[in-house]
Amino acid sequence: MAETEFKVLFPEGTYTDVCLDFLRFKRGLGQKFEGSNIYRLRDICSLINQDTAGTPALSKETALNIAQRRNGESQGTQLNRIRILRGLAEYMVSIDMDAYIIPRHFTQKYKYDFKPYIFSQEQITAILEAADQIRFCSRSPYAHIVIPAILRVFFGCGLRSSEARLLKSNHVDLNTGILTIEKSKNNVSRYVPMSESLIVYLSKYADVMGFDMVSDAYFFPSPTGGAYHDTTFRDRFRAILLQTGITAFNNNGRFPRIHDARHSFIVHSMRD
Repeated sequence: MAETEFKVLFPEGTYTDVCLDFLRFKRGLGQKFEGSNIYRLRDICSLINQDTAGTPALSKETALNIAQRRNGESQGTQLNRIRILRGLAEYMVSIDMDAYIIPRHFTQKYKYDFKPYIFSQEQITAILEAADQIRFCSRSPYAHIVIPAILRVFFGCGLRSSEARLLKSNHVDLNTGILTIEKSKNNVSRYVPMSESLIVYLSKYADVMGFDMVSDAYFFPSPTGGAYHDTTFRDRFRAILLQTGITAFNNNGRFPRIHDARHSFIVHSMRD
């Protein structure tokens, strides 16, 4: 997301510039501060602007109110908000502003009981077939070509969402069948091999798209030529799931995530 885009998202107020400077600081460190993290920071910024009444400090009372777990909120979501709030407070202190830093022991130890959704081979086939049925739309003229291709990379290579969405043409070697993933989670880079069938598919895809494979243009471009936003792609993926009859879980109303394609890739790879 470009700076002009996320600046529009943030409300006007006393602390808006500080929050935007914090975002720039995180990105300047090479961290992938995007998507849901930006929206969490915007939420925090809005709450600070409301509660501080122009005072040049993040008080303990305000910080604790923001950190409290909300009705129906998972502990993981709460901890993600606290993580960003703590980082913002530490940044404020570093530039000589008064701010209360939430202590590390503020919440009980996180109990990780999440279970990923594993797509069956039949479901994966149905998802890809549904993606292949996407029709041309003038508002998104390449979606019917891009979405089927990127989904095949998700299920065929087990990439994380950001890794696939931010993939550049010059990181796709269709001769050797190797994807270069640069500075992903924990700032680690790696090489990912592709199957022969995926190499053939992406070679045809690159020809149709007219890519210069030595350029740094996005390999799976959005309608504007940039990278697909994670929430935009999530919504497209959910629409495809609904077409295949895969609906939200009964117990929590959540859909399988695109990240579950990574889990599914690992499970099926172990079985083969």
